[in-house]
Amino acid sequence: MNDMTGSDPFSESALRQALRLDPDERGPRLDAAALAVAAGRRTVHEQVLRGLRGLALVGIGAVAEGTVALAAFNILSALDLTWPLDIALGIVMAVARQLVVIGGVTASPAVGLATLAAVIFATIYERNGRESLRVRAS
Repeated sequence: MNDMTGSDPFSESALRQALRLDPDERGPRLDAAALAVAAGRRTVHEQVLRGLRGLALVGIGAVAEGTVALAAFNILSALDLTWPLDIALGIVMAVARQLVVIGGVTASPAVGLATLAAVIFATIYERNGRESLRVRAS
């Protein structure tokens, strides 16, 4: 490929450049040293103009954000959310009713005593049932 001319689209240099095999000849985009040197060469007038332009951009951004916020507030304040809130409150009330019923049942002393007795009887049954099975198996 070295014998091809530079104007040929398939020459070695064109392919290397297309495939980015050669290092880029341009300088880096954000060279901090070059930016510092360029900033040092600016006059006071240029620095003031840059500052004013920056403040103008900040002001335009703040106005745009305020406009969007105000428009969103006006749109959202016009919405009627009573129907979804009514459904949500109905669900909360149904769950609360069930929790009150469960709480009332579990607060009774008889329920606690019956639960304890059930656990004791189940433990005794399991111990006796397993021991009798072991004896029969051996």
